[in-house]
Amino acid sequence: MISAFRTLRHIVIGLTAALAIITPLWFAAAGLGTRFGFWDYSFGLLQMTFGWGPNLLFAALGAGVISLILLIAYRIAFGKANAPGAGGWIAAVLAIAVGAGGLGYAASVREMAGQIPPIHDISTDTQNPPQFSDALIDRRGPDANSVDYASKIDPRSERPLPEVQAEAYPDIQPIIVGVEPELAYQAALNTARDLGWKIGTESESAGMFEATDTTFWYGFKDDVVVRVTALEEGGSRIDARSVSRVGVSDLGANAARISRFEERLRASLGEGA
Repeated sequence: MISAFRTLRHIVIGLTAALAIITPLWFAAAGLGTRFGFWDYSFGLLQMTFGWGPNLLFAALGAGVISLILLIAYRIAFGKANAPGAGGWIAAVLAIAVGAGGLGYAASVREMAGQIPPIHDISTDTQNPPQFSDALIDRRGPDANSVDYASKIDPRSERPLPEVQAEAYPDIQPIIVGVEPELAYQAALNTARDLGWKIGTESESAGMFEATDTTFWYGFKDDVVVRVTALEEGGSRIDARSVSRVGVSDLGANAARISRFEERLRASLGEGA
């Protein structure tokens, strides 16, 4: 009997160890494979991550729990002298941590998605948002999200985008600085570069530039346009707009990007928020 139990233990723990290793590698492959173009985001994110990913997480969690129960039962049944080594316990705990941690993170993302509107176009000027050039629109591709700001609504509430953004992100406002437009433009451009954005179109005479920010995981590309204008009373107004190329909800990424941009810009100019 002890031989059969030992064989069963080895099989279950071997499967558990494999799941503890394969599961995080699976999610890493989904993200990095999409980023480096091995497959598109609909496969890497929607299929690998959201489709098959939860099954792997549940499998890892279940295998970890079963292994833990089996190890405890084995020790009770056959005594400390026949107790398995530390490897089985480590595999069980790791599998439980991977499964529970992944499912917990997925639950937090779902909760976040439910708390913020499913929008992906954020602008500091919702009445006259900065516009993208034809060149950048071409780079976005025919399947990308529209950049026609005026036509957009929150698909959940069907309210106009400016109204929804003002409610969800009240801190996203025009950036008013006390320096002249030329200096404000250069500071904004340098800030964008410091943040790792890839600069596209830029025109100091027009007071605007465009950039693309690419995420590490999945390689999602969000496009940004920045506009600098002079104020009659002195100083400058800087407006920024950030738009995701794909997806309905950005989970707050575009608003966070503009907030980081403003924070770094003000710091470079020695101005507080």
